[in-house]
Amino acid sequence: MKPARFDDTTLDGPAEGEGVSAFAAELAALARRLAPSGQTGKAVMMLGITAKAGTSSVAAGLARAAAVETGGPVWLVDLDFHANPQASRARLNGAAYSTDLGTAPFWQAEPHGTGRLVLRKLEAAYVMVTRFQHKPDEMERLIFRRAPAYWQQLRAMSPLAVVDVPHGSPAISAIAPDLDGVILVANARRDKRADAERLAAHIEKLGARVLGVIVNRAGDWQGQRQQEGAQ
Repeated sequence: MKPARFDDTTLDGPAEGEGVSAFAAELAALARRLAPSGQTGKAVMMLGITAKAGTSSVAAGLARAAAVETGGPVWLVDLDFHANPQASRARLNGAAYSTDLGTAPFWQAEPHGTGRLVLRKLEAAYVMVTRFQHKPDEMERLIFRRAPAYWQQLRAMSPLAVVDVPHGSPAISAIAPDLDGVILVANARRDKRADAERLAAHIEKLGARVLGVIVNRAGDWQGQRQQEGAQ
């Protein structure tokens, strides 16, 4: 398999024992590149190479950094519609707002009307975090689907939408092609470079663009790569 080619959005996350200030600065720089002033908004997906890559934490950090850099509103779209980890972990305030943008959304609950996606503002930044609400005894099926017009509407009203998707979710194939790109997140202790390249190739076959990879605990990642090269 031909290795996927990563663009220069690749970041090295903090090594174990290091502070997070340097990584926060890198996320801020990435936010400026993804959402430059005066340009149409962007929508990017954050996808872990494995389920424990730390994707949700990185996605939340990028969304907060983008809100500071752009003034917001930045959308943090959580595609884990069952657990809603972003909304569950964050400190939110104010009323819940509708995510209806006047066009067909990227999801559908069946029967119709048994689910809704709402927004609430993050207390510390102008980040709007989604939460899926549904009636467990009534909703029979949840479908993710292509919705390019929806994402285009969102780009017009938000400088950056950060889409946090669980590893292996069916939402990946349905939504990634409609976005401006996918950023992979790797855990240096568990994930090999070959895993990143295989996932990147899969994403590209879906018709989506891989923007790069964010590596947590970069020292271990580099060590793994050196070991592979020595074999």
